[in-house]
Amino acid sequence: MHYLPLTELQAGMVLAMPVRVVVCGQLRFSLPAMHILTVDNLHQLAAHHAEYAFVALPDERVDEEIAVESALAARRTLEIFAGADLGDPNMAALFDQVLIYRSK
Repeated sequence: MHYLPLTELQAGMVLAMPVRVVVCGQLRFSLPAMHILTVDNLHQLAAHHAEYAFVALPDERVDEEIAVESALAARRTLEIFAGADLGDPNMAALFDQVLIYRSK
């Protein structure tokens, strides 16, 4: 998933999360997750002053690149948590979430 400004969105991109434009607590415009953006949708988003959207972009890395980057992320996460007590359930949960986030 990539969080992109409206200026970088293009027709054909797939929304990874719903887009909701809320003004003064009222829903003014929305598009569901997995919606494929059209030119009309881009105009509607601009008209409703949307700023960003989460889109799903294809991962263009080869398997070897993904493996290397995942290993580096895991090593760095272990370094960050080197002094932490991973036997503590809360700390272990935080470690897991950071590792997942950094491995994307």
